Amino acid sequence: MQDLLEEIGVLGLASRLKRLSDALMQDGVRVYQTAGAGFEPRWFPVFLFLYHRGPTAITEIARGVGVSHPAVNKVANELIAARLVAPYRDRKDKRKRVLALTSAGRDKAGALEPVWSRIETVLQEIVDEAGGNFPGALQGFERSLQRCGLHDRFAGQWQAAGAQSLSGSDGLSDPAPGPGAAAGSESA
Repeated sequence: MQDLLEEIGVLGLASRLKRLSDALMQDGVRVYQTAGAGFEPRWFPVFLFLYHRGPTAITEIARGVGVSHPAVNKVANELIAARLVAPYRDRKDKRKRVLALTSAGRDKAGALEPVWSRIETVLQEIVDEAGGNFPGALQGFERSLQRCGLHDRFAGQWQAAGAQSLSGSDGLSDPAPGPGAAAGSESA
């Protein structure tokens, strides 16, 4: 039986990307367990950002990795509990919470370098097997969405076609995001 999401093409794109992300994260957990790393894949973007950029405010980390402030806060609290990251207040602006790797965090980063190198090799193998430049295509897709998102494109076409709202309201104002909207809501 063919996969319905494959059958429907781009209409299933968000669901397929979520499915792909979930599969990679689940395998990531197993990879870190196999390596005996004591590390969670969901920590990777924030941890790597701090490893490469040094002490940084949470808002800047959120911008730098392209996720919400609450998402960074959640991961930060896990990294703090694992004693890999320490929080402190910005000297100039006491309202800002700044994160930095602890000495244990720096040691962990060094220990993870060969794991990350092997993960990179394996992921490149998968990309090569798929026969394309998936990271490049993904970057292009992200940039295209940054220029004009799905909603704005849809609303413009919906209005241009003279289509009416299915609910009777104009349906074009931005509704309040529901729980998890920033972290991976699906279209269609």
